[in-house]
Amino acid sequence: MKNKVCVVTGSSRGLGEGIAVAFAKAGAEAVVVTYASDQAGAESTAADVEKAGAKALVQKFEVTDRSSIQACYAATVDAFGTIDVLVNNAGINKQGFMPDVTEADWDEIMDVNLKGPFICSQEVFPIMKKHQSGRIINIGSVSGLYGGPKTIHYAVSKAGLVTMTQVFARYGAEHNIHVNAIAPGIIETDLTRDELRSGGGGVVVEMTLLKRPGQVEDVSSTAVFLASNSQNYMTGQTISPNGGSYFTK
Repeated sequence: MKNKVCVVTGSSRGLGEGIAVAFAKAGAEAVVVTYASDQAGAESTAADVEKAGAKALVQKFEVTDRSSIQACYAATVDAFGTIDVLVNNAGINKQGFMPDVTEADWDEIMDVNLKGPFICSQEVFPIMKKHQSGRIINIGSVSGLYGGPKTIHYAVSKAGLVTMTQVFARYGAEHNIHVNAIAPGIIETDLTRDELRSGGGGVVVEMTLLKRPGQVEDVSSTAVFLASNSQNYMTGQTISPNGGSYFTK
């Protein structure tokens, strides 16, 4: 990760925070921490990034607003010269069985979880193409691989990320831009901890082979692998750290 400049969307907490700090610990030159509303969380992440030895830049970022994305990228290039790694982590979820999902629910999920990463990737492409190098990592979900039954709109948005990853990988190949996805299973974060310790959450954990939730480090270490120079022959792939979630009764 030496000398790499990284942008991690939605990195004020949870998986995004873990990935941003892991990049810094792996030797990244700089990490851009973005947030939609949690400025305090973003500044806390930035402090941890700097403590780990990387430069940090905090940017307010609306993932569905092209002008906001362009402003963030312009500030990044102005400060550090380029963008080597983009992690499309920002996303939202709303549980709801198929008959209960409204059009407004559907549109909101698709805007943030699918259109947002598309615009973010589309806008970073020329920057990476100019330098003939780059890594784009899309954070999906295991529910997008097996059709999560309780969140049809969320599952479909994450399934769309898999295909988007493959298409962008086609465009990026000739420019040495590697595009991959991570589809985590049940990961314990500050957002999911209470749910996982409840009765309902425990049932979901029991559906994995390992009988325990994953940790943020299980995802962030995968992101470091995909972003680093340790691998240079993987693109268009989806890696799923999920504790064996596919093997259910």
